[in-house]
Amino acid sequence: MFRCLNILCELWLKTWVDVSDLCVSSKKVFLIPVGSVEQHGPHLPLGLDYIIAQHVAVGACKNLESEGVRALVLPPVTYGLSSMWSAYPGTLSVSSESLYKYLRDVIASAHRNCPGTHIVVVNGHAGNNDLLRVLCRDVTEELGLVISFVSVWDLCGDVIKEVFTTPFTHADEVETSLAMALNLLVREPPKNAPEFFRKHDDFWHPLDLTKRPKAYVFSAESRGTHGIGSFGKPELASREKGEALLNCMISRLVMLVREVLGDSV
Repeated sequence: MFRCLNILCELWLKTWVDVSDLCVSSKKVFLIPVGSVEQHGPHLPLGLDYIIAQHVAVGACKNLESEGVRALVLPPVTYGLSSMWSAYPGTLSVSSESLYKYLRDVIASAHRNCPGTHIVVVNGHAGNNDLLRVLCRDVTEELGLVISFVSVWDLCGDVIKEVFTTPFTHADEVETSLAMALNLLVREPPKNAPEFFRKHDDFWHPLDLTKRPKAYVFSAESRGTHGIGSFGKPELASREKGEALLNCMISRLVMLVREVLGDSV
């Protein structure tokens, strides 16, 4: 089990003096969790994606600090690109332009505030991935800094394949297990969840996260609901499965930061 130490990592709980002290370090990193506020079936909280990203970022921060890397987690960007679920009450989606400009300004401000800090964008909502990759590449060129982008789901596709009975979809066995590990389960998981509403096949767009999709087919998904909003077999979820996945996400995020900052870490 990847152990998280009792170290305070949240920037919003620090003072400016604390941050000033971090900025003089030679090895320093800001982690920015990004997620969404969207429906996650009848049993999981709307903020699950950004909560997972924040938890993983804080866990990685604590372990990096224990190894001598100065690390802070910035306040999460809670709203994301969730138009596909907009017919469900409680889903709050922003435009691609709004998310791009907002997060670009956050990164630029962090860079001005603490030059030389490696920035890692930690995304918990798969729908944000494409935009965030473009954003990080653009800001890297614009400001001349190094930015890492990672989706927590891409960190552990092999663990999902090994530990879970069903593939990762939405409000499913995987996300329900993570919610259990984080004590976020709102109701008992449904037992009548349909298979995922999008058409997938093993060649063009497999649900297996260890394989890269070869094509994407888009449709106007926001015009109606898709059953209860939960898919797969969430009733197969367990706390133990969720803990195994969280520990993998944290440990591999730490590994990424170590490698980017250099072998001396």
